[in-house]
Amino acid sequence: MAKSGESLGLSELPPVAAELVARVGWLIRLRWLAVAGVVCILELARRVFSLQLALQPLYLTIAALATYNLILTLIFRRLRRGRSERAVRPAGRLARLLLAESAPGFEPPAEASAAAVFANVQIAIDLLFLALLLHFSGGIENPFVFFFILHVIVASILLSRLATFFHATLGLALVSGLALGELLGVLPHYPLHDLSQASAFRDPTVVVVQLFVLGTTLYLSAYLGSAGASQLRARVGDSLALSRKLAEKARLLEAAYQRASQSERAKSRYMRKVAHELRGPVGTIQTALKVVLQELVEEVPESSRELVARAERRAGDVARVTLDLLTLSQAREAPLEVEMMAIKPAQLVAEVVAEFLEPATRAGLTLLSSVPQDLGTFKADPDGLRQLVGNLLENAIRYTPSGGRVEVRMGPGERGLRLEVEDTGIGIPPEDLPRVFDEFFRAANARQFSSEGTGLGLAIVNAVAEQHGGSVAIDSTPGRGTLVVVDLSLVPLGRRETGHRGLTPPFGAHGRPRRSS
Repeated sequence: MAKSGESLGLSELPPVAAELVARVGWLIRLRWLAVAGVVCILELARRVFSLQLALQPLYLTIAALATYNLILTLIFRRLRRGRSERAVRPAGRLARLLLAESAPGFEPPAEASAAAVFANVQIAIDLLFLALLLHFSGGIENPFVFFFILHVIVASILLSRLATFFHATLGLALVSGLALGELLGVLPHYPLHDLSQASAFRDPTVVVVQLFVLGTTLYLSAYLGSAGASQLRARVGDSLALSRKLAEKARLLEAAYQRASQSERAKSRYMRKVAHELRGPVGTIQTALKVVLQELVEEVPESSRELVARAERRAGDVARVTLDLLTLSQAREAPLEVEMMAIKPAQLVAEVVAEFLEPATRAGLTLLSSVPQDLGTFKADPDGLRQLVGNLLENAIRYTPSGGRVEVRMGPGERGLRLEVEDTGIGIPPEDLPRVFDEFFRAANARQFSSEGTGLGLAIVNAVAEQHGGSVAIDSTPGRGTLVVVDLSLVPLGRRETGHRGLTPPFGAHGRPRRSS
């Protein structure tokens, strides 16, 4: 049960019910305008057109209408202040007859039930007041008799078809009673003009024709208005049902995403724990094997020395895999916890390239670097970027045959910084490109070309790029080479984050990757 004083939440109601509750207030506001309008019309008719009107009963009727509307205003405010205990129950049988069809799958709530009864009572009493005003201002001779149609149209929009035809019948009954009462002399007639000129109410033919035209118009308005409103509500119901289905699908997708995220985090934590536990022992084994290898004397057989050297190399491979696993798990488990600091990308890339000059020379490759020294200072994760550049260079050197070339380029990009690593190696088959960022995946030609490699290099590159709000793109042709483009959303320190105008990216028009000839 809602607390007293809680405002009526229209957003929580079905569309038909919400519209009805809102329109009840609209009817009350419109009635105040009607009161003011009738007063203006009476004064205009009396002062400008010099019509002889029964002003006293007319103004008493208007005063009663204003008092009645004030009471309705207070009731409506009370209705909106809070929900009673009954409000949690569905609509009653009477309200179901009065309330417009609700959307499929939605039960009309008690707020809509109260509003439906409230609206029906208002329209019925409005018809009675309109009949009184007509009675004191010419009766059936008054052209404003057709204002009964407006109430029927309002009822057709807000209420059920049965309620609409009820109000059409009530309006016709009131006008008929008024006309027949004046015709038979039961009710006094208040003419708009002199009595000698106002004789239409005495002519039965005129009265019957007027009532026939009015009744036909009322019932036709009720039918057309109800049919149109019913079709519109059906459309709204279909849209609402579709919206509910989409919301349910979105909820299921969100739940599946949360489960997948939890599974991914659990896997990352497991990888991190395993890598952390292996890092120490593997490092100790490798160090011990290096010591043994250095202290072996010449009398030890060459086969023994080779065995120890092989074990030391394998221990180094395990150490590298462990480090890769640790880096990958850290990047995916807590990407926002990376310690960012001011770095000079040009200096960082130069240091990494220097580390790979000897392996590139040993493999018979030419390693080139094209990095402007005036790139400036950026805030980033130095360890992550160092490993990103190192993994790209390691892959390029490993999968490029002797006599080839590896080139590193860096400069301003559309999103901040752009790094390119291009080689003339074996390339990546098109069918393997969608999987190159998967953990432990190696393309078929890569496995044939070299037995070394863990399949974690590009996964780490992608994870580090995402840490920095960036992305990785690969352009590769088997047998011709590979171009890896990394865009990082980094902003030079001291510059605004609205772009880097005035800096020309060294990667071709529109920031697209260019291949060296």
